[in-house]
Amino acid sequence: MSGFIPQEFYYHLHWRARGAQPGAHATRTPGNGADFAGHVPFMDNPDPRRLDLRASMRVIPRRYVVRSFYERGAIVVYALLDVSTSMRFAGNAEKKRLLADITSAIAWSSTRHGDSFSLLACDDQVRQDLFVAPSHRRGMAQDIHKKILGAEIYTQRGALALPRAIEQVRPNRSLVFLISDFHLDESLLSRTLSSFSAHDVVPLVLWDSSEYRDLPDWGWARVRDLEHGGERSLFLRRRLKQEIEQSYLERKLELKTMCRKYGARTPFFIEDEFDAGLLTRHLLEAS
Repeated sequence: MSGFIPQEFYYHLHWRARGAQPGAHATRTPGNGADFAGHVPFMDNPDPRRLDLRASMRVIPRRYVVRSFYERGAIVVYALLDVSTSMRFAGNAEKKRLLADITSAIAWSSTRHGDSFSLLACDDQVRQDLFVAPSHRRGMAQDIHKKILGAEIYTQRGALALPRAIEQVRPNRSLVFLISDFHLDESLLSRTLSSFSAHDVVPLVLWDSSEYRDLPDWGWARVRDLEHGGERSLFLRRRLKQEIEQSYLERKLELKTMCRKYGARTPFFIEDEFDAGLLTRHLLEAS
C-alpha cells in the first residue's frame, strides 16, 4: 500500500476563508497578500513601498494613500462518509473501495492545496474508529485509504448519525464533501443538509450501473435490501427495467433540487469509477 498514489483534483472557493493559517484562498484579513483590498490613508499603513501617487492626487481632501491587500488563508476540508449497509454493495465496482479512493484523493488534494483535512464517518452512530482530526501531515492520504479498506461496514445499519457529525466540525466555514449513495429517506437527507448549511457542501453520489442500468431485459433476479435486510425474487421485464431507470433519473433531479434548497453545491455523480479530472471540471465550473 505504500506505493499507492491518490488522484489529485482542484477546487476553488466562491467565498472568503476565515482563519489565521496561511494558505491559498482569499480572505478578508488585511495583510501582505496579493489580493487588492483598496486604498487606505498612509498613516493607517505607513509603508512607502505601497504608496499610490495617482490615487493620492484623486483623494479629497488631498492626502497620501497606500494600496492595501488581503492575506491568503487555509481552510479545513472535511470528508463526511456514509458507511451504512448499502455501501457494502459490489457490482461493476466495489463501493467500499471507491469510497477509499475518493476520500484519499480529497485528503491528498486538500493538503497539497495547503489546507487541512479531516475525516468523519457515520452509520447509525458517529464512527469514532474512523475519525481523523484536522491535519496536513505527509502520508495521511495513504493511511486513510488503508483505514477505510480495513473498516467494518456493519449489516442492517442506516446512516442516522449523519446530521450529528456537525458536532465534530469547527465553526469556521469549511468545505465538506458528503460522500454517499444517497439511498437515504428525504427526512434524513434534509436534516443532514440543514445541519451543514453554514458550510460549503459538495455532495458526491456513488452509484453502480449494475443497480439500475445494466439489468437484464427479461428473467428472474434476486433482490436484496442492504439497508433493512431481506431478499425477494423479482421478475424483470423491459417495462420494469425502464421504470427502474426512470426512478434513478427522477432521483437525480430530486437530489439536485434538495441541494439547491439547502445551499449545497450541485451533486457530482460517480458511477463505477472515480475520475479526478471530471471532479475538477465540475467544481471549477460550479464556482
